[in-house]
Amino acid sequence: MDQADQFSASLEPAVSLIRQHVGEGHTLRFVSHNDADGVASGGVLSRMALRMGAHFRTTCEKRLDEATVRAIAEEKPRLVIFSDFGSGYLDLIGGHLGGVDVIVLDHHLPVGTAPEGLVHVNPILQGIDGARDIAASGISYDLAKRIDGSNGDLSTLGIVGALGDQQDKGPKKTLTGLNTLIVKEAEEAGLLQRRVDLIFYGYETRPVAKALAYTMSPFIPGLSGAEDRCVAFLSSVGVELKAGDRFKALRDLSEEEKRTIFSSLGSHMVSQGCDSKTVHDLIGTVYTLKAEEPSTPLRDGREYSSLLNACARMGRAGVGLGICLGDRGEAMREAETTVDEYRRKIGGYLDWVRQGDHLREMEAIYILRAGSEIDDTIVGVVSSILLNQGIVKDKPIVASAASDDGTVKISARGTEAMASGGLHLGRVLQEAAAAFRGAGGGHDIAAGAYLPAEGETDFMVRVNELVKRERAK
Repeated sequence: MDQADQFSASLEPAVSLIRQHVGEGHTLRFVSHNDADGVASGGVLSRMALRMGAHFRTTCEKRLDEATVRAIAEEKPRLVIFSDFGSGYLDLIGGHLGGVDVIVLDHHLPVGTAPEGLVHVNPILQGIDGARDIAASGISYDLAKRIDGSNGDLSTLGIVGALGDQQDKGPKKTLTGLNTLIVKEAEEAGLLQRRVDLIFYGYETRPVAKALAYTMSPFIPGLSGAEDRCVAFLSSVGVELKAGDRFKALRDLSEEEKRTIFSSLGSHMVSQGCDSKTVHDLIGTVYTLKAEEPSTPLRDGREYSSLLNACARMGRAGVGLGICLGDRGEAMREAETTVDEYRRKIGGYLDWVRQGDHLREMEAIYILRAGSEIDDTIVGVVSSILLNQGIVKDKPIVASAASDDGTVKISARGTEAMASGGLHLGRVLQEAAAAFRGAGGGHDIAAGAYLPAEGETDFMVRVNELVKRERAK
């Protein structure tokens, strides 16, 4: 039995437990992480429950801590299903949910030992790369499909979540590993189409200047978030923005016009201090969700994931869940407004970082101490953009922001090259946070932690030491 088969078999206890509780009329309590993958995962599980005729409640949380788990326990649930987190908090879950059936669907680094009665589904346990080969939404999809084969149409949410978790690490920004099986199923069902093209935000739907302005990955200095500048830029390189009375979208451009935009943007980004390799992030595999209307942001997989991520980061995860459940009315309108607010916020944060010289370089890491200047739910996104721009080079970035409960949120980001060299930021933050009465973990190139505010300075020193140690191996 290979790793994929072993992982598939690991879902069976969860399938049996869910069927048992639904059969007994119990409410399914879903608790998911508040990012694109977590919301997509919560959406898959919620739609699965609806189709089973089950009672359920779904919430998305910033993190799992003692207060969150205790609050869940006070609801006296019969079955709790955690998605996109839980593996790093097995002892905490066991300590507060003893006597409750629990399922953890996660792809982050496990910590501790699963207590008796907890069904732990994590591809890492079968030697599969949880950072690249499958996301929580994909795990949730596999579970839903095992519950009922008619849930195969939820494959698109598995793809959206994986794109939101930036698992498109293959050639030409393709999804890899177990994700390829989900992509194949979606294609065979006529739900998905792929092609290599410019991957601006809003390929199908938005005028070219707006699509360029909305593109945040990679972040384009001077253009991302500034539609008026994008109009001027595109006009200056000879790209016609309208066909008659209608503004053109990227899908309307000729191949020559796309090549002009790509080469001009490359020169612009390099002149703004970006790494020349970052330019190639503008080209990649476009995942088109064929069941969605061409005129909506949900037609493009990355745009869909960005919309879910914006809802989650802005404290409106319920809106994203509504969209996953099929609401294309009020929830969709609120989500699009939220995306606009989110992008303006990120643009302001990046201006604050760049103009105030807030980055500090240590021997092995870069530090960004944002305090209350950047929301703790968004500081990781800002860190990723700074790293992807090439503004910080050859070292991971470790950022901190004040959380609303008096703790400090830590977000660390690295590159594929760093991971190939042996660096695992999840292990680093896990070890460092434990020494300061905090908790941390995550993937090799993206990790997070929470700790008491008084330990922040010494924590950064410790992380610097651990990163130096890991990269010296």
